[in-house]
Amino acid sequence: MTLLQREIKSFFVSPIAYILLFSCSLINGASFVFWLNYMTINNIKEFTLLQACMNAFFFWFLLLVQIPVLTMRSFSEEYKLGTIEMILTAPVREWELVLSKFLGSVCFFSILWLPMILYLGVLRIVYGHSLGMSVGMIVLPFLMLLLIGMFFISIGIFVSSLTKNQIVAAILSFAFIFLIFSLSFLIYLGIAGQTREMISYLSFLDQMDTFSRGIFDSRPVVLLLSTTFLFLFLTERILEWRRLRG
Repeated sequence: MTLLQREIKSFFVSPIAYILLFSCSLINGASFVFWLNYMTINNIKEFTLLQACMNAFFFWFLLLVQIPVLTMRSFSEEYKLGTIEMILTAPVREWELVLSKFLGSVCFFSILWLPMILYLGVLRIVYGHSLGMSVGMIVLPFLMLLLIGMFFISIGIFVSSLTKNQIVAAILSFAFIFLIFSLSFLIYLGIAGQTREMISYLSFLDQMDTFSRGIFDSRPVVLLLSTTFLFLFLTERILEWRRLRG
């Protein structure tokens, strides 16, 4: 718990955190206003406001960019400042350190997307009805957002554990995350049959679209949780190797 408190506190003393929070609020707010006006003017009822926002270009752009910036400090800064040796020689197990970094990043990631929930709440109060969205159509896309965020964060923390240069960590994390995300576009190459089904299973775009329609699919949940665990495990192995080497 002490390590987790240290991690969360470290976010709020960094100017990068406030830049991320401002950027996320600004882009999400602009996206909300744009889609609300567009759907109102054109009387669109085929999809909901939340579906439009969570399948838009700026939503994914923001998600892909913010994670490397959020996680680049995780271990790279500890290496650079030399505090990692002090922590690793303390009575703290590697998995506890990795878990504190991960949960701290997940907490701040959740705060970054909190304004989107507030926008929806304000709209529901102003309009006085459900905006055409059931509880599932609101909860499930945010659940998918959290799961994707956890997976990307585990990648960012793993990459950060490999280098003491924060910029290198951010660039490599973005490249790695973008490469995995790009698999979503293979479905548009005209592939059919079982291969298409497999690609659809790995597509973040399809998963978010399914969840934003209020449909729960356990397969991406299992996939994202297991791959998140895998990258956290690999990070723990890196730290153990550093402790043994030191």
